[in-house]
Amino acid sequence: MSEPPLEEATQIIKEQQKRGFIHRTPLLRSESLSRAQGGEVFLKLEALQKTGSFKIRGAYYAMYKYMGEGYKRFITASAGNHAQGVAYAAQLHGVKATVVMPTTTPWLKVKKTKDYGAEVILYGESYYEAEKKAMELAASDAKFLHAYNDLYVIAGQGTIGVEILEDLPDVDVVVVPVGGGGLISGIAYAVKRARPSAKIYGVQASGAPSVYRSLKEGRIITLDKVDTIADGIAVKRPGELTMSFIEKYVDDVVLVDDNEIADAIYLLAERTRVIAEGAGAASVAALMAGKIEVEGKKAVAVVSGGNIDATILVRVLNKVMARQRRIVKFVGEVPDRPGMLAAAASVLAEHGVNIIDVYHERYDPHQRPNYVELVFVTEVPGDLDVELVLKELERRGFKFDVR
Repeated sequence: MSEPPLEEATQIIKEQQKRGFIHRTPLLRSESLSRAQGGEVFLKLEALQKTGSFKIRGAYYAMYKYMGEGYKRFITASAGNHAQGVAYAAQLHGVKATVVMPTTTPWLKVKKTKDYGAEVILYGESYYEAEKKAMELAASDAKFLHAYNDLYVIAGQGTIGVEILEDLPDVDVVVVPVGGGGLISGIAYAVKRARPSAKIYGVQASGAPSVYRSLKEGRIITLDKVDTIADGIAVKRPGELTMSFIEKYVDDVVLVDDNEIADAIYLLAERTRVIAEGAGAASVAALMAGKIEVEGKKAVAVVSGGNIDATILVRVLNKVMARQRRIVKFVGEVPDRPGMLAAAASVLAEHGVNIIDVYHERYDPHQRPNYVELVFVTEVPGDLDVELVLKELERRGFKFDVR
C-alpha cells in the first residue's frame, strides 16, 4: 500500500489557507457534549470550510498533482460535496470540470456546483450509478477524479488530521463520518502516524453501512440500496484503496440511525449554532447515542459538512422537536357549535402553549354528527408538563390526547 504524500499536501493546503482560498477550520470545545459524555469533546468544524465541507482539501491537492502530469480537464462523480470541491478547485486552478451527480442530490448542492463553474450532469439514483456514468464519459484527455478512492485525495483530507494534532496534540479519540472512506483514511493515517495511541472511529448511517459490513464480512461489499438523510455518506461501495487504509489504521466503525443523526443536527444548531448536514452530524450522533466511549478522554468529532437543504433542515428540526415534545399535537372531540374552539384554545393559552396550526376533521364516518375532531398543532414551553394541560382540558369538559 502506497503512503499518501501528506507533507506535500499539508504544504500546498497551508499555502492556499494563507491566501484565503481554503480555511483552516476551528477546533472548538463543546461544553454540552463534554458535560454529557464525561470527557472533553471538541468539534473540528469542516462545516465552516469553503464550499461547506472538507472536500476542497482533497480535490485541490489531487488536481494540483494531476495538472503536473499534464491534465487540464477533470471529470468526477459526487453526491454533492465532492462536486462543489472539484468545481471550486477547478476554478482556482483555471481548468474545466464536469460533474455527474445522482438525480436525488439536493437542489442546493446542484446549484452551488453550477455556481462554481462546473458542468453538471444528473444521472442515477446514487453515487454508485453516477460514478459509472462519469467513468464512461471520461475521455482520454480528461482525468477522472475519484471522490475518495485516490491517494492524492486521501492526502488532502489528511490535512484535517494534521490540524487536529496541531491544535490538540494529546487527542485520545477522533470520530469521523464515513461514506466511501477517503476522509477517515486521510485523518487516520495522519493521526496514527504521529500518535499511535489515539483511537480512530468511523461512523456510518445504518441505511448505508457499506464500510461497516465490508469490515464485518471481510470483503468489499456493494449494497443493493442506500436509504438515509445523510446523503453525503450514502455510498453503496467503498473503495479498495480506502478499505486498505481503514483496515490498517481505523479501530472500529459504528452505525447510527436517521433519528440519531437528526438529534445531532438539532443539538449542533441549538447549542453550538452550527448548521450541519446529516453526514456532517454523524460523528456527533455516535457520541450522543453512546456508541463510542469517551469518558475521561479528549475526543474530536469531525463535523465534515454543512450543506443541508433548508427544507430538509426544517423537516429534521420539526421531527426532533416533536419527539422532544417541544411541538405537540393536541387531538380531541368537541361539540360542533360556536365557541368550542375558542374555549379549548384558551386553556392552551393559559399554560403558555402557542398554537401554530389548527384544523377540524368533519368527514370521518365514525365521527358523531354533532361533534367534530379538533386538532391543535402547538409549540410547548420546554418545562411544561403536558399532562397538566390535558387534565385541565378534561376538567373543562374537553377530552383531548396528544400525538
